[in-house]
Amino acid sequence: MTVSSQNCEPPPIEVQVFGPVRVVGAARPLHRAYTLDLVTHLVLHRDGVSTDQWVTALWPDRLMAPATIHSTSSAARRSLGVDASGSDHLPHGHRRLKVASSVQCDLDRLERTLTSDLAERLNGVQQFRGRPFEGLRRFDWILAEGHMTKACEIASTLTLSVVEELLSLEGSASVVPILRKGLSVNPYDEALWRALLDATFALGNAAGLDLVMVELGAVLGAMVGAPNHVVIDEVADMVHPMTWDRYQTLRSFRRPRPD
Repeated sequence: MTVSSQNCEPPPIEVQVFGPVRVVGAARPLHRAYTLDLVTHLVLHRDGVSTDQWVTALWPDRLMAPATIHSTSSAARRSLGVDASGSDHLPHGHRRLKVASSVQCDLDRLERTLTSDLAERLNGVQQFRGRPFEGLRRFDWILAEGHMTKACEIASTLTLSVVEELLSLEGSASVVPILRKGLSVNPYDEALWRALLDATFALGNAAGLDLVMVELGAVLGAMVGAPNHVVIDEVADMVHPMTWDRYQTLRSFRRPRPD
């Protein structure tokens, strides 16, 4: 498959959250405790936050000393460094912090990709590295503010849009790795699992339908036992009715073994 892609100039610094959080383009690693959390919090609040807001997000159950608060923001500022003009990527602020426009987030970039051409969307899916926001010390505000939900929705929508278009161009073999990428981000989206069932069956791997359902059952908490399998009937009580109906329908097309 050959698809064209526009050349998009990457931002000087990008906080990437589709997998273990990492900051690409920073002057030095954010090794000091909570600096990665702080930069992630700031890049998801483009208008800036007060000191009370970010301190509460990072330490919701602790009263932090002013020296710790100051040293955390200072360490984050040093790690991000300065732009070509010498200005801080994290400017100083009086009881308020806001990252410069030079600091971006892949969450926003991949959301914009939803309306792009196939090449850009496919490239976006290829950047998925696992569950969003892994590696942060505090996760409460991520969930409470809906950032996890947003990331998972973007991943699923982007993945399914790519799969649909690839199926019209090539066939099922090309979409299985793409679906696996989407599931690495959002393993609880059964729409992705149903698409994987369809692709598995279309490849002529009818026996693989059971393996897909076993894998989904394990994700949903089904008991796994020797020899590393779950009882399919147990999965039936855990999955969405649409998923179980799809599995049963595809399974009914299996050819019986000859006597």
